[in-house]
Amino acid sequence: MYKKQYPIKMKIKYEDNLYSYYETSIYSKDPRFAYVFLITLNSGESFFYSELGLSKEYDFRLFYLTSFRLPYINKNDIVFDNKSFIGSVFYQIFPERFYNGTGKKDYINREWNSLDLKGSMKNRRQDVFLGGDLKGVISKLDYLKKIGIDVVYLTPICTSQSNHKYDVENYFEIDKMFGKDEDLFNLTDEIHKRGMKIVLDLVFNHSSSKNEMFLDVIKNGKKSKYYDFYNIHGNKPTEFPLNYDTFGTVPEMPKLNSNNFNENDYFVDVGKYFITKFDIDGYRLDVANEVSHTFWQRFKYELRRIKPNIILIGENWNNASSYLHANEFESVMNYPFMLSCKDYYVNNTIDSKQFADRLNGLLTRYPDGNDRMMLNLLDSHDTERFYNYIKPNKDLYLLAVLTLISYIGWPMIYYGDEIFMEGGIDPDNRRGMNWDSQEFKKKYFDLFSKIVNLRKNNLFKEGDISIHSTNGLFYIERFIGNNKITVVIKNSKNNLKYIVSKDIILSNNYENNTLKGYSFIVY
Repeated sequence: MYKKQYPIKMKIKYEDNLYSYYETSIYSKDPRFAYVFLITLNSGESFFYSELGLSKEYDFRLFYLTSFRLPYINKNDIVFDNKSFIGSVFYQIFPERFYNGTGKKDYINREWNSLDLKGSMKNRRQDVFLGGDLKGVISKLDYLKKIGIDVVYLTPICTSQSNHKYDVENYFEIDKMFGKDEDLFNLTDEIHKRGMKIVLDLVFNHSSSKNEMFLDVIKNGKKSKYYDFYNIHGNKPTEFPLNYDTFGTVPEMPKLNSNNFNENDYFVDVGKYFITKFDIDGYRLDVANEVSHTFWQRFKYELRRIKPNIILIGENWNNASSYLHANEFESVMNYPFMLSCKDYYVNNTIDSKQFADRLNGLLTRYPDGNDRMMLNLLDSHDTERFYNYIKPNKDLYLLAVLTLISYIGWPMIYYGDEIFMEGGIDPDNRRGMNWDSQEFKKKYFDLFSKIVNLRKNNLFKEGDISIHSTNGLFYIERFIGNNKITVVIKNSKNNLKYIVSKDIILSNNYENNTLKGYSFIVY
């Protein structure tokens, strides 16, 4: 085995401000694999790199002991790009604020277009209601399909007293504000008829203090079968003084104990319920990095047995390497991507080269399979709307949207982004969708839709990526073999001569071979 070596040259795949990252692809019928590196400097001097570290010489007779080894590559341990979601565009809907498809409701306490959205007790209680529901989502599916959406992602829809429903009272019941089981059946069916998919938000880090399980603990203390479902420091939970763990510092959201196996059983059943009963395609998992690895491993195993193509997207705002495995969730909401875009397009604290370095660096965090399933975003129900930072410069905003659509992963649009909705921090970022907006009739809405629909091109869906900067311009190239699409972005006010000899697919502020202020070309 040591008498013959098979050298394969590696090439630079990504570069950031610190490193060049080399990569190669190796195809082998044998699932066992061993290797060492031979590093040749520009001077011609060479070094071997093995389990022993760097050395000038390497004894291949000891290869079986000192090489890097993959003893056996098991398919179930590999994170593959989910083919049923490949390159999909997500659309996040906050159901209470999207559309009222039912009409007058007794609980509505604000006009649809109201900007007075702060709840009582200085917004501690999210008790402002505009009346959006599941029938409203159903009525807008053709619209979503038209603007290029592949996946509808709904924030929580289970029974809760709040408008956001992240404090769940009953995990096995659709909130009556949103509709009935029949409405979710119809929604899922209509989504699937259009070749789209649906993802629901599940909350396993905490429940509502009104949840029947927590109420049972309040009543029965340590005698309750749900006592160990929570982290309670005393016989019974009390708010004054607070003697139980919570989400943040919110007493109304007691933290669940994901280290308890009976609790695990309960929430695995929740995940199974929406798949088997309603044919849900995936889940976004709230505060996923505060839930135990053992739970996610169990959850993934049980769900994949009944729906092999299920997707699980964690809410992890930072580096999520420890969770992104084949036996946990494969994707997270990619907030570092959002922050990089904010620094480049809003704060102007980094230049084009640094922006390219940042985005390349993010792609080196995780394996390729995970990168292709990152839920990339510019904003969400938890952040200020991106357009709010740079209004009224729609040209600049479209540069960020084009970056989102061009980058590897799953781009996510927050409802209303396509009509340049404004909104500060919570709850202002959760305004009612402005269906009367004049933007629907203007060129920028059309441009937004055309940018999103670039994802219908297979190069944007499945292609490899190259990100770099030249002469102050920012480039993203997507390619498969010799077929390539180039995206050129100019994030500045000045004019710049730029000649394109290829067919232009889409552009903005590009005329007479000149890139004008905040312009782009896709060719």
